[in-house]
Amino acid sequence: MNKEPIGLYIFRYIVGMGLLAFMGMLYWSSVLVENNLKNLRTDIGQVRTELFNLQNSNERLRTDLMQQLSTSSQIEAKPSFNALQKVSSRPHIDENLPNLLSTDPFFTETLPKMLPAGFVPQGTYQQTTIRKPDNLHPFSNWANVRQWAALCTISLAQLKFGIYETYAPNMAIKVEERIDATSGEPEYWIHLRENVFWQPLKPSFFSNQITLAPVFLRKHPVTAHDFKFFYDAMMNPYNQQVGAASLRIYYTDIEKFEVIDDLTLVVKWQMHEIKNQDGTTIKRAKYLSRQLTGGLSPLARFIYQYFPDGQKIIAEDSDPNTYRENSVWAQNFAIHWAQNIIASCGPWKFDGMTDRVIQFTRNADYYTPYNALMERQEFEFKNTTDAEWQSFKNGISQTYELDASKVLELKDFLASPEYQEQVAKGMAIKQLEYLGNIYQYIGWNQKMPFFKSKKVRQALTMAIDRNRIIRQNLNGLGQEINGTFAPNSSAYNHQLKPWPFDPERARRLLAEDGWEDHDGDGILDKEIDGVRVPFRFDLTYYVKQTTAKSIVEYIATALKEIGVVASLNGVDVADLSNAFDSKSFEAIYLGWALGTPPEDPRQLWSSKGAKEKGSSNGIGFENAEVDQIIDALDYEYDPAKRIALYHRFDEIIYEEAPYTFLFAPKIKLLYREEVQNVFLPIDRQDLIPGANIAIPDSSIFWFKRPQP
Repeated sequence: MNKEPIGLYIFRYIVGMGLLAFMGMLYWSSVLVENNLKNLRTDIGQVRTELFNLQNSNERLRTDLMQQLSTSSQIEAKPSFNALQKVSSRPHIDENLPNLLSTDPFFTETLPKMLPAGFVPQGTYQQTTIRKPDNLHPFSNWANVRQWAALCTISLAQLKFGIYETYAPNMAIKVEERIDATSGEPEYWIHLRENVFWQPLKPSFFSNQITLAPVFLRKHPVTAHDFKFFYDAMMNPYNQQVGAASLRIYYTDIEKFEVIDDLTLVVKWQMHEIKNQDGTTIKRAKYLSRQLTGGLSPLARFIYQYFPDGQKIIAEDSDPNTYRENSVWAQNFAIHWAQNIIASCGPWKFDGMTDRVIQFTRNADYYTPYNALMERQEFEFKNTTDAEWQSFKNGISQTYELDASKVLELKDFLASPEYQEQVAKGMAIKQLEYLGNIYQYIGWNQKMPFFKSKKVRQALTMAIDRNRIIRQNLNGLGQEINGTFAPNSSAYNHQLKPWPFDPERARRLLAEDGWEDHDGDGILDKEIDGVRVPFRFDLTYYVKQTTAKSIVEYIATALKEIGVVASLNGVDVADLSNAFDSKSFEAIYLGWALGTPPEDPRQLWSSKGAKEKGSSNGIGFENAEVDQIIDALDYEYDPAKRIALYHRFDEIIYEEAPYTFLFAPKIKLLYREEVQNVFLPIDRQDLIPGANIAIPDSSIFWFKRPQP
């Protein structure tokens, strides 16, 4: 064994000790670094907490200042029944540009004169509705939820009372059309009203598991940022709420939505090249762009961007597209902790919902006093139309749209001693009849092999006696229709007569399409993809609506006469909605509430919605010429040419028969004599020159005496 020099041993020893010391220093250094990192994290956490508290303090100070301004800088400290608030001009307003909005004289002059001297809102407007909604999400597809949200929020502009296609100030005090310096194209500059506030949330609205941060318990000014937040939330592709999907299709053409400051925003719509009849090309925004812009509403950032403890759902949201693109926020928004309340900044304030009732109270802070002429509104949830009728008979609810099945009961009730006692107490019943902006139909799902042929759809329509339905099932409270537009609208093509009731012709059409009774069992059948299939399908309908049930029972009987079996599938509202949204039904009995003119058939009839889950094109209808007409209507400003397009559209729908259009109901509104201002605007040209709206507006109802 070779020996090593002692010097080498000493060298190795020194090196080993050095390495040991180095490792010790390295460990100690890592401990120090770890401790420093922990201290740094703690410091950062403290800074974030302090910043959050500072933000809340600043927000509280800003709110207080806005409230002080509302009581010091305005002519009236609070809305008065003698004058509407006035708002001073601001730096971004261009005094040289005209206002696209004009004052509505009905609210500034006519309505104040219709109210008694010294008028003070009083009483509770009690109504009923079928079934409690599952939630009150801002993008709910429930018609009632949208109605209640409209009570509690504010749009940029509003229709002048009783007149379609007119624009009056609302949250916007002025809308200017300017030319964008970069593109040379027009854009809307929108100047918002000051001193409109989101109302505080109440802890009582929530379960004991939710503790609200102080930021939710005070007022917040409505700003331009809330309008952009609404737009971003609606356009977020990860927002799968049905209401958002339905709205999204209308706003895809907005190419710029910019907040200038808290009270100023800019909306620019995409310009499209359109060919004139002479072959020249012009650029145009959508015809509906002005109306759609005016219809924009705010969404409460101070609620829907946060968890209940006051922390933001998305901590870093400085990117202006955060809420338009972020999937994590959209997922949280879908199940938001505040989905069972309605954030309120409008003429009415949400005041809670129980299993029995949803309540609203008048917002005394609202900029105009004339949009809420009672103290409270309550909607009591009922399970059946019978229960709704009973509530009205008992004098609990003050208005009731008479169900067709109750016509004879009404006659008997008006002759009863019970009613005579009510008359003696000032509770006499008055009636107002009008054609509803609604129609009922049977939708034939066109992905089902039974309904792919228009001959079949025409035949099924001719097998159903719609006038019999009106006479016997509706007691005369209906009008036969030919298509998708309201009969009171200029878009409706009166030259088209509804398909006749003609069972023999129906049988011939079915035979032409191959449907015959080959085996003699009384049911038509046809070979489809090599298999002989009987003409048997499910007809889905809302089981708790007694009139609907009686109608579909007749329809099943009528179709059986021509060898077609419709098995009735009565379901609850939730299942009905799910079947429609998923397009999983075979045939469905439903109704549509129509919007205000100018009509836009895109939502129901565009091929783009044929395969989209949750779209209003539930039957999967596709037609190239219809799509062309819809696109042409988007950019046609000439009234005569628009009517021609509407009428051609009606001709195609009539021929294709994707729906069996059954009837538009005649509404018989019953109301107690204490309810005032119940009239059809179109009938009161003395009050509203040029009025063309033929339905009553409950926003101006008031009570002539305090309720007991």
